[in-house]
Amino acid sequence: MFLDFDPDGQLASTMPTSIMTFGIPGGETFELDMAGMTQLAGEYNVIGEANGNAPSAVKDVEFAADGTVYAVYEDGTRVGAYRIPLANVSSPDNLSPRAGNVYETTASSGGYQVGFPEMSGFGSIASGALEGSNVDIGTELTAMIEAQTSYTANSKVFQTGSELLDVLMNLKR
Repeated sequence: MFLDFDPDGQLASTMPTSIMTFGIPGGETFELDMAGMTQLAGEYNVIGEANGNAPSAVKDVEFAADGTVYAVYEDGTRVGAYRIPLANVSSPDNLSPRAGNVYETTASSGGYQVGFPEMSGFGSIASGALEGSNVDIGTELTAMIEAQTSYTANSKVFQTGSELLDVLMNLKR
């Protein structure tokens, strides 16, 4: 939009209205009244009214079950900042593992479908939950001790065999 001014520095009357409105994302419309605008060099003063919130810092972040990430401000206001998408494949066992705990789709796994939590069977997000392990620590510890004992026994067999060969070689001399 261009502003036209007359030779006296006043806003030209060719404009249909001196009020411009702008849509603010997630808020009300913003109205800017240009009626007092001039194009003259000299002192100026800004006069206006505000109906918004005072500035406030983000103090916390919350995750909802539907995947929405909320910024919680110091004044208690919660604003939805982002929504976490989820992906689903028809055969997750056929995904190809990549470095960094990441998987890639293959021809066997099928393509992926993207959606949001709590929609069309994509599940939900459990904020603050700790995923339990499916490993039995007792069984794994026992298997590790057995492997260590077997390794020690096998190394003793090789050591004894080496010593016998040394004795045999010394008998020949």
